[in-house]
Amino acid sequence: PDASVSVEIDPNDMDETRLDALAEIGMTRASLGVQDFDPKVQKAINREQSFLQTKAVVDGVRSRGVTSVNLDLLYGLPHQTRQGISSTVSQALTMEPDRMALFGYAHVPWFKKHQTMIDEAWLPDSVERFAQSQIAAGLMLKAGYQAVGFDHFARSGDALAVAARTRTLHRNFQGYTEDRCDTLIGLGPSSISQFRQGYAQ
Repeated sequence: PDASVSVEIDPNDMDETRLDALAEIGMTRASLGVQDFDPKVQKAINREQSFLQTKAVVDGVRSRGVTSVNLDLLYGLPHQTRQGISSTVSQALTMEPDRMALFGYAHVPWFKKHQTMIDEAWLPDSVERFAQSQIAAGLMLKAGYQAVGFDHFARSGDALAVAARTRTLHRNFQGYTEDRCDTLIGLGPSSISQFRQGYAQ
């Protein structure tokens, strides 16, 4: 009953029945991939989802008792601009997530073959990437979020922010956590589990 059950959610794969099923298994935390809300950017990365679609899932998990919602955002995406990342972060903030993650897009077409469909001319250069990251981080900080490490942000009352302030923050292969447990059980085709003896996937 005290387990923390975190679920990674793609809003495109979610409906009321699936939300009910996740609530039934005891989901306590939900993390939604947003990336960017600009339709042009979404089309370039083949991840089309509207703000309203994302908000419906956020509202859906909260209405089912989930108390912690995280949104993942990316900068450095094809066709992404400073104005675009600003708009995306501003829209994300209206959903009042408990945590937000801000990652830089990694273009590695030799490793991820589907990225060969992205023209490198569409990608922002290093100066633009840095500017986008600073704009996004600045908006989160201005909204009252606390920086946790170099790519996470949390509301001041969130357990992650509290752990950062009290120097009890930990980092595992999934990122920053306030959890000291050395066992993590992952479920799903690409999940990773952690045990005292090592990792399993």
